[in-house]
Amino acid sequence: MTVYSVYEPSSPPSGEGDAEALLRADRVAFVKEGIAWLALFAPILWLIYHRMWLELLAFLVLFLSLPMLFGSDPSGKEIAGWATLGLTILFAFEANDLRAWALRRRGFNFAGTASGRDRVEAETRFFSRWLPEQALSQTAIPAVMPVPPKSAAIVPTRPFGGDEVIGSFPRS
Repeated sequence: MTVYSVYEPSSPPSGEGDAEALLRADRVAFVKEGIAWLALFAPILWLIYHRMWLELLAFLVLFLSLPMLFGSDPSGKEIAGWATLGLTILFAFEANDLRAWALRRRGFNFAGTASGRDRVEAETRFFSRWLPEQALSQTAIPAVMPVPPKSAAIVPTRPFGGDEVIGSFPRS
């Protein structure tokens, strides 16, 4: 079972009724929880594909500075290689969290979670719950809720008849 965090854009596109909900559904982003395997083997391509330009810049600066940091002698190159491998593995584990952070930075809001055997099943489950909520949110809600009549709002504070009670004990 794969779990996804779902993010929706905060600014709704222009549209009316069901068309607006479908336009918003088209922009919803699913971020897989766990390791990003493509980010492990091709981190730069993964960052470009997800349009994470600031993260790409930070990634390049960090990885290009490692050889300068450890020196050009053979032991320094070996340490830089191991550091590059370790940071690439760490990046693969944190890549989806970075993507969620980048989406929030772009104005996306957390909309919930979805799970399924694959992404298609997770999307189906999420949209079967999310789309009816969008239809309900588009219906007109009165600005002021009606106030119940005063007789229904009054709660009797004294018991009826001769059943007077003080605390937990009846008065005798």
